[in-house]
Amino acid sequence: MINRIKVYLLYVAGFIFLGLGIAGYVLPGLPGTIFLILSAGCFVRSNDRMYRWVTEHRIFGKPVKRFLETGGMPLRAKLISISCIWIFSAISVFLTDYDALFYLFKGAVVFLAIVGTWYILSRPTVRS
Repeated sequence: MINRIKVYLLYVAGFIFLGLGIAGYVLPGLPGTIFLILSAGCFVRSNDRMYRWVTEHRIFGKPVKRFLETGGMPLRAKLISISCIWIFSAISVFLTDYDALFYLFKGAVVFLAIVGTWYILSRPTVRS
């Protein structure tokens, strides 16, 4: 019973991430590939047909499948990702009002930017 609920929740989460991923290919500022990778991760544990659909899609299947198989990212994707992390982190830190929680917020944003940058740099670089 619990396994069936887990599969159902993964299936639903897979569709939520799939929707966000597809929206990310259309909307500027919303990353698409990461949500599609999360979607594929949910579907591989819940629905093989949807997993194949995501990883074999003619538009976004190739980068998703490459990441799932190698864990690598193209150099261009790394540069864009790290640039976006630091641009939006700087905007978040410098355009917030001062209040009691400002320094906690500032520290958390910078910490997460460092962790994100480290993770991206730790991925192997693959040819696109």
